Amino acid sequence: MKEYNKSEIIFVVEMNPNDGITSDMVSEFSKFYTDTIDKNEPNTLGWGFYKSGDKIILIERYLNDAAAIQHAKNISEGEILEKQFARFTEHFTIIKIDVFGNASDELKDFVKPFGLPFYFHNSYAMFSRG
Repeated sequence: MKEYNKSEIIFVVEMNPNDGITSDMVSEFSKFYTDTIDKNEPNTLGWGFYKSGDKIILIERYLNDAAAIQHAKNISEGEILEKQFARFTEHFTIIKIDVFGNASDELKDFVKPFGLPFYFHNSYAMFSRG
């Protein structure tokens, strides 16, 4: 019997490209940032930027709460991805972040100081093979 990951946390980030950011710039930066996350965060299960009309959707999959918290730490001031995240904010404005999975109070408290519109959605049933 296969063991599933019942602790996966999925972030769905809805964003607008900033003024002056072209589709080509979004494509190029998205590839760069996706590669950066892949190389630096082994407990990030998946990462993808998607075009949705005029908006950009970023889907982030984490092994568990700890992996999501580690990502938030990595992009914080003085940390390993601070400069890359500064470039991220030059490209995109975050509209909202939907978090799917049974997020812990620790994760919810950790992201509060970021001042972003987080919406948490607990699961009724799920499985993750990743």
